[in-house]
Amino acid sequence: MKSDVFWSSVGFAQGIADGNECLQKSDLTCAKDIRDSLLGRTDKEFLEFHRDVLYFEGRYAELERVLDTLEYPKEDAEDSRTPFRKTIAASQGLLKYEKDGISIRHANGVEEILAHEAYETLARSRDEYKKIFGGVPEHTLVMDIFPTAARFIDASSLPPEAVRTTGVIALSKWSRLLLTSPRASAGGYGWKDTAAHEYIHLVVSYLTDDRAPVWLQEGLAKYFEGVWRGGTQSYLSSLQQSLLAKAIQDDSFVPFEKFRYSMAYLDSSEEASLAYAQVSSMVQFLREKRGLDSFPLLLSRVQQEEDSMFVMADLAGYSSFEDFRTGWKEFLKKQPLIKDKIKAAPPALDGDGGDFASDPVLAEREDLKKFMRVGELLLNANRPKAAMIEFEKVVDEDGNPSPTLLHRKAQCQLKLNNEANALRLAHKGEKLYPEFLEIQMFLGEIQQKRGFIKKSIAHWETAHDINPFDLRIQQALVELYSQTQDQEQQQRHQSFLEILQTGGASTFAR
Repeated sequence: MKSDVFWSSVGFAQGIADGNECLQKSDLTCAKDIRDSLLGRTDKEFLEFHRDVLYFEGRYAELERVLDTLEYPKEDAEDSRTPFRKTIAASQGLLKYEKDGISIRHANGVEEILAHEAYETLARSRDEYKKIFGGVPEHTLVMDIFPTAARFIDASSLPPEAVRTTGVIALSKWSRLLLTSPRASAGGYGWKDTAAHEYIHLVVSYLTDDRAPVWLQEGLAKYFEGVWRGGTQSYLSSLQQSLLAKAIQDDSFVPFEKFRYSMAYLDSSEEASLAYAQVSSMVQFLREKRGLDSFPLLLSRVQQEEDSMFVMADLAGYSSFEDFRTGWKEFLKKQPLIKDKIKAAPPALDGDGGDFASDPVLAEREDLKKFMRVGELLLNANRPKAAMIEFEKVVDEDGNPSPTLLHRKAQCQLKLNNEANALRLAHKGEKLYPEFLEIQMFLGEIQQKRGFIKKSIAHWETAHDINPFDLRIQQALVELYSQTQDQEQQQRHQSFLEILQTGGASTFAR
């Protein structure tokens, strides 16, 4: 066990010091072993250490009792980096789903849908990333899924303005995972890959004694976040590819120093997307130069306090990080990146943003929304030609395509019996905005009508992974899996459907 390195029996003071060092190095198992050996003491020093271990473990009821014993203030200080009281409050009412060393805490009601799938995501992630990185933490893996962004912010210690500027909605900290429910984000989001992303942070922190800098942490987490699904996964979103292509052309990369401490403090969600693209493509470059077996060695050398930039360059065959960056830029120029102009939607959490909040073009354009609404009224009145006239007025001067517009035009073309044009428009929308829910659902519907059941299921499952709270998605998947006679998946989505229809009265996830 890694914790053996720190085990000490030379006295109480040394034990507390060793335990705190374990926490600093992201070795919760080690800290728990030391804490458990000292249980029964009432010294202030022990109670403060016990408090911190309970906080890392996510045992909030016991934490609250220890805080009261210590006469800790009823409210955290505004600048507190360990929001004990806010975390306890934010976690009130969360239910627990535990299995195989994984503990998922989620809100009551329809949020139960997330529990079992969150467990499956983390269980598969644990297996995959153990093989890739050479090890994973041994302690119970805790993930709190907060039903609102406000509760996530309270528990995260992140400034609200940072979350609402960059769209950070998940965190790996204190040896736990914190996640915002997709129901709190306009249009949902790819929450499963986000959960895997945060778990990679936890693994990397553990294996490096928390010595990996932010850029390396984020690069590894972004590059490998989809690997848990199996097969080859694209790690760069369409937006990230577009931003990276422009940065290559203009040499407008985000400086490393700007995200030294966190991606959450960058100026915008677009700048954060570019920063993620930079560091994750460096990880891809290393993999192509040295292979998958380079990553356990990379983390081991960082754990031994070698400079992470030099180690990455050295493993890739370069004498300096500057030479590595030069090679990386040449590598990027050869990549088949999407060069279309794509705009990021402003973060819209907890119902903010109003109409078209998930559309990056329309979200902040009241003038264009007017034409869109008129067109939608005409489309709903079965007047597709008249609707198309209004939709043609929805023009962004900067040339950014609107996913809502592509979807509505595709609907018009389908009503006009131009199936090929409808598919062309929808596939363009999918290529540029793969997480835009309505386009995935439209493609699921049209492929089902065409008799392409497997393609239809793929689109509906993608929609499910973005926002499982939409009744239409669960109804479609129940019907499709019934057609394919896949009873296991049919029953799975029937259970989700019942949770939604009963407001969570179903006990599927308990």
